[in-house]
Amino acid sequence: MAPDNHGRPGAPWWQPRRAIFLVAPATSWTLIAAGVVLFAGAAALAAGGTTGWDAALYRDLNEVPAALASILTPLSRLFLFGGLTVVGVLAVVYVVIRNRTALPVLIGAAAATLAWTTANLAKVIADRPRPYETVAHAILRQQPAHGTSFPSSHTAVALATAIALVPFVARPVAVVAIVYAALVGWSRMYVGVHYPLDVLAGAGIGVAIGGLALLASTRMLGGADAGARTHEPDP
Repeated sequence: MAPDNHGRPGAPWWQPRRAIFLVAPATSWTLIAAGVVLFAGAAALAAGGTTGWDAALYRDLNEVPAALASILTPLSRLFLFGGLTVVGVLAVVYVVIRNRTALPVLIGAAAATLAWTTANLAKVIADRPRPYETVAHAILRQQPAHGTSFPSSHTAVALATAIALVPFVARPVAVVAIVYAALVGWSRMYVGVHYPLDVLAGAGIGVAIGGLALLASTRMLGGADAGARTHEPDP
């Protein structure tokens, strides 16, 4: 447990004013490596053309029975633009009030921007058609999406932001945020705009950039020896 440095005399103005959870650098590097491997593996499979199983799994997740769709379709609205906007606003309000600084917002926004940029650069290179354009009987449950299919930028941004904010939120909130980000990935397949490989690649980007954000937070707030120290977050 680290000494309490939030609110101490001489601390930078952007220093959080309550205890935070500093992630060890080894954990951050593990996330970065895992994300890179996940993205590279998904990209290799997509480029290799052996994706029959990918289309089959997409159909299983997209073409569900009507009774189940009557439940899942309203649920999926929580992960479309409106739901994401509400969640984003609530997250900003929560982390600013909890930490009494805008630093978590800046870190989360930087992670989201980097994830979005990386995913969209990959889209240009991969140039993979959307599944509703190529899979017979695919059901599109939203407006046609912009850009190409690989990878899922929504998944990348959601996971990168959720992981980046882990040091600044209570642990139960962190778990909920990561679960929400994972469900964003599910929703992209359910509404018809992404294949599973697209979502896995987006998750890889999000995990890697989230790990980078954690590493940056630890270096910024914990100093060179931060890997040996943590602050337990308050509820």
